[in-house]
Amino acid sequence: MGFQDKNISSWIAENKLVLLLAVCSFAVAFGLRAMEYGSWSNPAYSVDGEYIMGTHDAYYWLAGAKGVGGAASNPMSALLRCLNSVTGVSYANFAFWLPAVFAGLCALAAFGWGVLLGGPWAGLTGAVYATSIPAFYFRTRLSYYDTDLITLFFPLFISFLLGAYLLPGLRKNWLADDESKEPYRPTTLHYIYVLLGGALTSYGAKWHGDVSTFGMIVFFIAIGLALVCARRDSRAALLRGLLIYSCAAFWGLPGLAVSVLLVAAIHRNMLQSHRLYDNSFFYLALLALPMIFSGEAMSVFSGVFAKIGNYLKPVAAGSSAGIGPQYPGIAQSIIEAQNIELNELFFNMSGNAALGLVGFAGYFISIAFYPLLLLLLPFAASTLAAMYLGARFTMFGGIVTGLGLFLFLAVSLKIFQSLKNYKGFINGVQSIVLIALLILNLVPHLAAMSPTPIMGAPHAKALIEVGKKIKKDSTVWTWWDWGYASMYYAGVNSFANGGNHAGPVLYPLALALSTPSPVQSAQFIKYCAEHGNNPADVWKDMPGQDVVRLIRSMARPGIAFSGIPDQYLTVCWDNIRLAHWIVYYGDFDLVAGRGIHPEMARINESFDMDLNIGRFAIKGHGPIPLSSYDILRRAGARHKSFPGISDRHMLFNGNNEQAFMVDDRIYRSMMLQLLIADPSSRIIKDNFELVYDGYPMVRIYKVL
Repeated sequence: MGFQDKNISSWIAENKLVLLLAVCSFAVAFGLRAMEYGSWSNPAYSVDGEYIMGTHDAYYWLAGAKGVGGAASNPMSALLRCLNSVTGVSYANFAFWLPAVFAGLCALAAFGWGVLLGGPWAGLTGAVYATSIPAFYFRTRLSYYDTDLITLFFPLFISFLLGAYLLPGLRKNWLADDESKEPYRPTTLHYIYVLLGGALTSYGAKWHGDVSTFGMIVFFIAIGLALVCARRDSRAALLRGLLIYSCAAFWGLPGLAVSVLLVAAIHRNMLQSHRLYDNSFFYLALLALPMIFSGEAMSVFSGVFAKIGNYLKPVAAGSSAGIGPQYPGIAQSIIEAQNIELNELFFNMSGNAALGLVGFAGYFISIAFYPLLLLLLPFAASTLAAMYLGARFTMFGGIVTGLGLFLFLAVSLKIFQSLKNYKGFINGVQSIVLIALLILNLVPHLAAMSPTPIMGAPHAKALIEVGKKIKKDSTVWTWWDWGYASMYYAGVNSFANGGNHAGPVLYPLALALSTPSPVQSAQFIKYCAEHGNNPADVWKDMPGQDVVRLIRSMARPGIAFSGIPDQYLTVCWDNIRLAHWIVYYGDFDLVAGRGIHPEMARINESFDMDLNIGRFAIKGHGPIPLSSYDILRRAGARHKSFPGISDRHMLFNGNNEQAFMVDDRIYRSMMLQLLIADPSSRIIKDNFELVYDGYPMVRIYKVL
């Protein structure tokens, strides 16, 4: 099937169907995402003519495009900067559309994989599944400008190029059924495949470090295929190409230069006469020795284990010295890192658990007939790892599911020998049926979708306005979910963000937001600033009890701080829905290594409330006595307390018609009181200066 007996470039030139279906692959991936563009017309989803992003991490790259934060030199940011300089279109609006473009590029790479193994219809099936399964689609919608696109595109393209090089030199299956064929004699074009694959591995690592890890793993698999499944007298040729790949992939510019020289020398027949030119052991030594002595291979395993460690979900993590404070673990609160059941895993791969299971099983069965499929094993392994590392990893399962379904069905249909003259027609029908099954499962989800801006326009507007007048060495304290957005809109660094929210960072941030004491919140923020906004570095050798006493002492006024940059604290209505975790982290017991969640609930049903006696009731349920209620509107607030009645407080925001019931811990916290209380009250104005008032949605204070 596919390119097993023909040169790739000539095969494409002879088959217009390939080009047509390649265009269709890109169009489906781009078009499915573009379909929701009309839903973004709501003014609440944009600010100052820019769309608000649908994922927190997108703002890391946007801030980097502005030169703020650690992403300034990353290609994700550089691309936005380049496009902006050429067209004048804002960074955010390019980031809004680029997910659809990159998804189309992923589809082309997946299409190439399908064509390699099963022809153009297999390519179309692989492309649609790789980019349209729910697990990947919902992470790459419009405005979801993040590395999920990169960590699929580069591995797909790199493995495709390696596969295109290896395939002519491998047996069609694991059995020696074609030993009579001539040895593999790669052309210059074949060597360019591995040269380009190596260059993309090296360059892709600048976009995301996982690209290099994938490149190393697939390189080891390729060596295994070359050793076990090479056609007669083709092993040396396969290993020669892998040497070119490894130099370009893992040794930077010098290695790339060596690879180019090797390809040029082979092209000019300068090496063929050497006695070691076709010696497999010679190439194995060249491949193995640098890996052993450089530590490159070991770095792969350490990188994989480090990533696994990042996605484990401990409740607490202590200091390396063993005597310091026990910090809360963050992964337990991140939705994408939560464990998932096997049934959900297969559902995420196709929108139907049974279809996903058949496709995934079909991939492993098809390996018996298509050895080259082993190059996709990292995608399958990552997908299975989602059970323990979080649903995010199921995004890699589309390519193996799509090709597994198509190739398994193609092998099964070979029993109908009488239909062999209709092979192209049958392939087309099975491709269309498999794609239709996926799309039909996806349609209900598409119909129910709505834009998911990570913050309201008032929040973004507040950051923009404050950013115009604060010093560039200032720090904005905001819950880490909006850390990157604050960096982009305000143009200054944030205390915590999507890449800096481990327990030693999370705890100080949560404490400042959850303490009921304005004095402690302000002085603690200044204490952190005095220590480079890294208090955990000071506490690492201190007993946990001493750290706790130090923090408690900051509730007493009068501590002097000097020479620190300006610090700003953002409080917003969106914090309330996260209060279950914010207060848990802020009240975390640093000695015992445990915390207690506060009580809260979002009220999504219609309710009645007696404003005179503080009685709250949902239809069909008994009344609930309240300790207080607050009805918040831009035009003013209505508050009433009922001391001693209960510890339940009702919050209703008239601006967005949202209601929450919270306990005392949340109600008395700074993240709420600084938002709803009178900023001119002495206890607040002595510690915080209000610099932006977007009540009741957002307020920004300068710490005094």
